[in-house]
Amino acid sequence: MRRLLFLALALFSALSHSQNQGLVPAIGALRLGDYVQAIEALRPLAEKGDAEAQFYLALAYESAQPPAQDIQAAREWYSRSAATGHPAALNNLGAMYYDGRGVDKDPAKAFELYRAAAEQHYPEALYNVALMYGRGVGAPRDDREMARWLALAAESGVPGAQAQLGLSYLRGIGVRRDLVAAHDWLLRAANAGHKGAMEQLATIYELGLGVPSNEAKAKAWRERAAQ
Repeated sequence: MRRLLFLALALFSALSHSQNQGLVPAIGALRLGDYVQAIEALRPLAEKGDAEAQFYLALAYESAQPPAQDIQAAREWYSRSAATGHPAALNNLGAMYYDGRGVDKDPAKAFELYRAAAEQHYPEALYNVALMYGRGVGAPRDDREMARWLALAAESGVPGAQAQLGLSYLRGIGVRRDLVAAHDWLLRAANAGHKGAMEQLATIYELGLGVPSNEAKAKAWRERAAQ
């Protein structure tokens, strides 16, 4: 089954937002997939207590191929960065606890870490919190809370959250059923490249749910999803 919880901050998006110029060489190495060089460049900065360097070092250890990959080192550096409140580190450490990678599996701990990152409006963590409420994993199942966090993640631009919020409106899960809102959120997700949203949007146009029936649009979205 496809793992819905985000493992990591999208690599290139994360790197492009770095404000620490000392990380530039390491960022270049990460962009090129040279994790060994990135680790060598990041480690001195991380050992000096730079939380952002600690996060990227953990990401490099986690993303590298064996023998450079070191999940235990990734957990350690995520933990150090997370202790400073770094939202991406909190999120990724939460994913490790959710999966049981490098640590014993602990959904409640994962939820705690995701929630700490989400309270800083970190987009992927907002979505992860929503998913855990929706599944009742690590937190009590609560469709309204799921929808509330989905809305925050969707507004932050997470395509998966936009798609799932659209489905929530379509089915009336955690929110009042609203076919127009369902169409609008699914359209945003589909335009962002979310395949499931494209397929659902095709069905919406085929059946005329909240919009006039349109076979041409239904066909176009199905073809786009197939590509």
